Amino acid sequence: MLYHPDKHRDPELKRQAEQLFNLVHQAYEVLSDPQLRAIYDIYGKRGLDVEGWEVVERKRTPVEIREEFERLQREREERRLQQRTNPKGMISVGVDATDLFDRYEEDYKDLPGGGFPHVEINKMHISQSIEAPLTTTDTAVLSGSLSTHNGNGGGNINLLLPSAVFYATVGPLIFYLAIQRLIIRPYVRAQQEQDLEKHRESSASDIARKKQEAESAVLLMQESVRRIIETEESRMGLIILNAWFGKFVTDNSRRHERAKVIDVSVPLQCLVKDSKLILTEATKTGLPGFYDPCVGEEKSLKVLYQFRGVMHQVLSPDGEALRIPKQCR
Repeated sequence: MLYHPDKHRDPELKRQAEQLFNLVHQAYEVLSDPQLRAIYDIYGKRGLDVEGWEVVERKRTPVEIREEFERLQREREERRLQQRTNPKGMISVGVDATDLFDRYEEDYKDLPGGGFPHVEINKMHISQSIEAPLTTTDTAVLSGSLSTHNGNGGGNINLLLPSAVFYATVGPLIFYLAIQRLIIRPYVRAQQEQDLEKHRESSASDIARKKQEAESAVLLMQESVRRIIETEESRMGLIILNAWFGKFVTDNSRRHERAKVIDVSVPLQCLVKDSKLILTEATKTGLPGFYDPCVGEEKSLKVLYQFRGVMHQVLSPDGEALRIPKQCR
């Protein structure tokens, strides 16, 4: 009702209401579908963005949906890893089956122990290689091999770089696991940090859009908030005096850092019902009139409120449930 376009006469407010009402409609389509709602309840919006749900059998239980989501996530990660590292491998085996054919010779039966043919593996070669993109144009190639012939074996690991080639024999291929721990895993962690930074940069436009949506929502809430405050004042109920959401700097050693908060007094007052404010155990960034002012950083909600004529203050970490006022026991 708050965002229904017909509730607003001002052309600009009506336009903003239509945009937010469409978001409400999208939410309704998800929450009214039993399978989509189960996916959202477990994994949120990111669960709905995973490819593959369209071919999943409907009427799944939450446990089955969780297992299916994890399977789809693993498949996506495997595809990303293969695209990134382009793994290649080869195994060849040499078999000596001379004894199997010699038994058909006329004099074979006269040889001792000729009742059962002797077949053995006399050589084996295993090779594996992966690629590690360094830049958009340069790629490092790490390869290793293990060979054995008539009881003698050896192995090597090579690291091929665009600027130079380094060759070294370091023993059997089992030492590749050590190289993986020293080189590959640190590289993957560094890549993940780069991906997080890219995510922050790429989300800038999305944050700007959500900020605009939040500001529009606050404008549309003004009339409803005015009526709620009048009702709460008449019963000496819950009045939100000030509220902020984001990153607060409370440690003296971090005073040089700048607080990153937004004013959410109006959105919280709009959520007050019967002199109570109840927020569930979830991030506040999705609440009407809220957005994320500091992507990837810890956030809190600070509220200064009045109840029964007495002022109170509360600081709640993002993601935790909040009830104002607290229930008396």
